[in-house]
Amino acid sequence: MDKTSQSPLTLDVLVLVVSTCVCAYATYRLLAASSASAPPAPRTRALPAIKTPMTCKTTPPAKPESMYLNNSKTVYDFTVGGRGEHFEFDDCKHVVKHICPRWKDAQPDDITVKIICGGITNRLYRLLWKDLCVLVRLYGEHTEVFIDRNIDNENFAELSRRGFAPTYFGRFTNGRVEGWVDGTALEPHQMGETSPFDLLSLIPKELGKMHAMEIDMDTRACLWTKIQQFEDLAADITFDDPVKRDALERLELHQTIKQRVRWLQSVLPSHKNNDGKSLLETFRGSATAKLAYSFLHDSVFSHNDLLSGNILYNPAWGRVQIIDYEYGGYNYRGFDFGNHFCEHCGFDMNLNDYPSKDKQFIFYKAYLSTAAPALLQSLTRDGSLDVFLGHLHEFGNVYALAAHMFWGLWAIVQAGNSTIDFDFLDYARMRFEAFEVQLDLFCPTAKDV
Repeated sequence: MDKTSQSPLTLDVLVLVVSTCVCAYATYRLLAASSASAPPAPRTRALPAIKTPMTCKTTPPAKPESMYLNNSKTVYDFTVGGRGEHFEFDDCKHVVKHICPRWKDAQPDDITVKIICGGITNRLYRLLWKDLCVLVRLYGEHTEVFIDRNIDNENFAELSRRGFAPTYFGRFTNGRVEGWVDGTALEPHQMGETSPFDLLSLIPKELGKMHAMEIDMDTRACLWTKIQQFEDLAADITFDDPVKRDALERLELHQTIKQRVRWLQSVLPSHKNNDGKSLLETFRGSATAKLAYSFLHDSVFSHNDLLSGNILYNPAWGRVQIIDYEYGGYNYRGFDFGNHFCEHCGFDMNLNDYPSKDKQFIFYKAYLSTAAPALLQSLTRDGSLDVFLGHLHEFGNVYALAAHMFWGLWAIVQAGNSTIDFDFLDYARMRFEAFEVQLDLFCPTAKDV
């Protein structure tokens, strides 16, 4: 809570403060509403906010266009690796030649295939022929149990149509073909850097553009639906291996973890509080604090997995490229913030790398410049910007706790299904332990958790 909320105020001053903040948020809401009520833009129209062209080495869209281009409804009935893993390279070449018309004359022996490392959900391959390059994504084994691939592909195709995502060339039975982006995936520590490139500001600016989009899908926040899905799936995970079985038991899924999730549902918007409406009605704090509180709880089109590997950068761009939208969907704005801040800590969950208050101020200010420029201007004009940012920092960190539960449960599900060489159970342990550490930092007065 800011200092102004602790000092007695005259009625006139109080009215002025409340009126100013309400007007600021009203302006922000009015712009959003006017955007929503406008006639729908053509679905092939690029986002006007992206002014710097991507410097990508990629296959340009086909002319005439392929039936698969930006069309998630059409699926090429072919399974890469269906004849065995040793045929995967040949199969990747086959689907690219079929889906991308510019590749139809390529001889298989002339196409170079390279395995791309880094993912812990999917297998990725880079295909190169002459000056053309694409990415083939093979879905991880059993990932369909927690990722709706129809929604995943619909999101990607829509973002491709808008010019926000790499080109969506088309899908096949167990994957898709995407435009290759000639950039480098960030490392966790780079996301907080301000030099030699101000990635700490570039990332939220791009995220703000994404949050400002209106996508034709269910706009209800998906946080608790996904967590419940992961809970249910995790409850069915068993291991014959005694080491893994003991590791799973030590996570205390059926006792401690479920209790933590229920507590989170009481302090964040959920069905327990009428999706946050009851929380807002009983909120005690200044008008600026309430404004920040409400802002964080807005349901916006979110990435939900903004880790370093899903952010590409090339100094020639003047921006970053956010990729991989398979967990994308409407969610509370604050979840993308808290989740992204956790990803600064890397897969080893070094909490010393969690962004400081000063870094979060830089992040949030850059975010507002693209997500809610009118609100930023109003807060700056009336001198309440730093107070507002302070409350985003205070309240937004609670969403980091939700991210720990989200990915901890996800990791248990992956441990029972994935064939990728990664210690998912140990990752779950680290996320749940990080929850306990940060619970004391972010909610020191929390009781009976």
